[in-house]
Amino acid sequence: MDKSKSLRKLLETNKPIFVPGIYDALSAKIAQQVGFDAVFHTGYGTAATLLGVPDIGLVSFSEMKERVSNICNSIDIPVIADADTGYGNSLNTMRTVKDYIRSGAAGLILEDQVWPKKCGHMEGKLVIPIDEMESKIIAAAQSRKEEKSDLVIVGRTDSLAVEGVDMAIDRVKRYSKAGADILFIEAPNKVDELEIIAKQVKLPLLLNQLEGGRTPLISMKKAKKIGFKIILFPLTSLYASTKAVFDSLSYLKKHQTSLGIEDQLITFDKFNQLVNYDDLIKLEKKLSNRK
Repeated sequence: MDKSKSLRKLLETNKPIFVPGIYDALSAKIAQQVGFDAVFHTGYGTAATLLGVPDIGLVSFSEMKERVSNICNSIDIPVIADADTGYGNSLNTMRTVKDYIRSGAAGLILEDQVWPKKCGHMEGKLVIPIDEMESKIIAAAQSRKEEKSDLVIVGRTDSLAVEGVDMAIDRVKRYSKAGADILFIEAPNKVDELEIIAKQVKLPLLLNQLEGGRTPLISMKKAKKIGFKIILFPLTSLYASTKAVFDSLSYLKKHQTSLGIEDQLITFDKFNQLVNYDDLIKLEKKLSNRK
């Protein structure tokens, strides 16, 4: 089944979708192997792992598209991709959406920040006029139609920090009418705001759970009860892997050996299995007519 159709099948169920963030093909493979049904490609993680910079709009469209393509081609489960602001106006958004579809994305998130954008949990965000963002959503929906795709469009607003919760709710309702399938109000500060949003927006909602961010971390059971459809943990894997690298390299620098931390590392054989070494070698032999 086409991955966008698979994602829509998940959305049609009565269960919330628990989605981890991944930042490259390797982390995507790990997420698939441990059993997740879908993943989210994080732009924050792409900025950090590709350029070693914060999520403040320094990654270009072409760099993001290449990362999305590599991730989508490495796994069999749906990928919801971070499309930032569409990288320009409505015409730029059309190109972005079409190229993401061709790269294999099953869904994408478009946000209404002024470019260069910032991580939704950082200070100093600005948002574009609502009419301008509506045009981008319409452009995205038109691109989906032209590509004959079932792409899931997530309409995100960062206006809560700028204009308040009521305006944020008004914005996402209009984004839904423009063609967004899932609605995402970024960075509510308290559970009460989450409940207000879910009560007033009778449409599928995404909850962003960022460790150390502005939104309180809640249980899956609580998120379902409030009424969220997609529960996203965008940075858990990035933060975990960063700490693991820090810890292992600090040990290596101090002790001049990895003896003593072998049990904290994946084995050579298991790593090769993760990246499909045996399958590729078998294919190579078959193509080379070797016995």
